[in-house]
Amino acid sequence: MRVSLFRICLSVACLTAFVASASAQSKAPPAPTKPPAQTGQAKMAIDTLEIVILIKSTIMALQHANQTGNYSVLRDLGSPVFRERFDQAQLTAIFANLRNRGVSLNPALVLAPNLVRQPELTPQNQLHLVGDFPTKPLQIQYDLLFLKIGGVWRIEGIMVDAVAPPAAVVANPEAAPSKASEPAKPASPAAKATPTRPAN
Repeated sequence: MRVSLFRICLSVACLTAFVASASAQSKAPPAPTKPPAQTGQAKMAIDTLEIVILIKSTIMALQHANQTGNYSVLRDLGSPVFRERFDQAQLTAIFANLRNRGVSLNPALVLAPNLVRQPELTPQNQLHLVGDFPTKPLQIQYDLLFLKIGGVWRIEGIMVDAVAPPAAVVANPEAAPSKASEPAKPASPAAKATPTRPAN
């Protein structure tokens, strides 16, 4: 009888200890979790494929405009600020040098674009893409700005040129720019269409 009573008491004690332990664990606060760090790329919410499509579609829109002399579609792809700043006549004048030189931008359709710097968002939320296509004998270079409006990236600024690759410039000093420290310049000062936005 004493043995049975001892076993009952021991069982009750063990059960009480188990319940107390389980209760303490259930009341323990959950371990804090750190939110995932957001990188610049995550904040941009744009992937590599979308960047390639943006570059190629913009270059080809310019190619079609140069072929036809009609820059209305290129202008319509721009942001409201871009369209206000540049009418068709101005775009025709800006890209006259490329057109008159007979530069074909068609290779951009089949070649992969190179980025000479990481895609970045400016303080004005413009996507800035700078790079080139490995075309020969002239290298197609681009400097593009886009602004997302209504979920669509619109052209905010565009500079495109076809120049000798850097190696060719070094091999031919006469073709080098007047200052070695300066980046490769467009063929004419009017080869850039970038509206000036007022400072916020």
